Amino acid sequence: MNPVLLLTALAPLVWGSTYLITTTYLNELPAPLLGTLRILPAGFLLLILFPRRLPPRGWWGRVAVLGLLRQGLFFVLLYAAALHLPGGVAATIGGSTAMLVILLAWPLLKQRPSARNLALAAAGLLGVALISLTAKVTLSPLGILYAVGFALVNALGVVLFKRWGLPPGAEPADQAAWELVMGGLMLLPLSLGSFAALGHVNAAGWAALAFLTLIGTAVTAILWQRGLTVLPVQQVSLLGPLSPFTALLLDYFVAHSKLSVPQAAGAALILASVILAALPERRRVTALAT
Repeated sequence: MNPVLLLTALAPLVWGSTYLITTTYLNELPAPLLGTLRILPAGFLLLILFPRRLPPRGWWGRVAVLGLLRQGLFFVLLYAAALHLPGGVAATIGGSTAMLVILLAWPLLKQRPSARNLALAAAGLLGVALISLTAKVTLSPLGILYAVGFALVNALGVVLFKRWGLPPGAEPADQAAWELVMGGLMLLPLSLGSFAALGHVNAAGWAALAFLTLIGTAVTAILWQRGLTVLPVQQVSLLGPLSPFTALLLDYFVAHSKLSVPQAAGAALILASVILAALPERRRVTALAT
């Protein structure tokens, strides 16, 4: 299996810990403040560790658009959806990102979706639904709109990056740093009035926030960005369902939640779809008549 793909898969596996960590240790923080504290320090840290360059003059607008879509706006809509919907519903709608990437790549990248990728995206989405949805859910139309929004802006940001690529001479770590800083600065005005809430964070909460910032954002942003840079965008997007897969495992082993038969089936379906997505796609060879 491609080692770059394996490293890229670590990003959604780590992201799956976000819900448990946030609800256990950081539930007193407002969503904009939590998003700002998660991505802005991570971006500045990467700028310090990789201080080689800033975006070329002609790329600032593109970096701003990607920072807005993939970081700032994404986090605002993500946490807004979490406040208005049960976590399972939000996760399932967010699981549509892979399908949206595949569909958006058609008009924006001129990459027609294959039946194989569509089937794998559908299988991953079904696996997320089996893991996340319960029989008793209360649906908020506004929450659904937020959830569809964060899935859409994330997918659009991924496809636009693949369309534009990296600036000349830039590395994936540079792009990750620029986008995190841009997105964090866009969130900062929304969180200025809520910094007093940090007084309610205990030592465990600060440790959790440090993990989300350093590992869950800075490190995973580099891994995900590198995967997007060198791998087909459809293949990377199909790794997304690993995030709710991790959340399920943590609920089972850490929170000691019961694992239902549909959830086990959903986990198996996600693993199968990810493994199949990692395999090279067979191409038909047409014999030339002689």
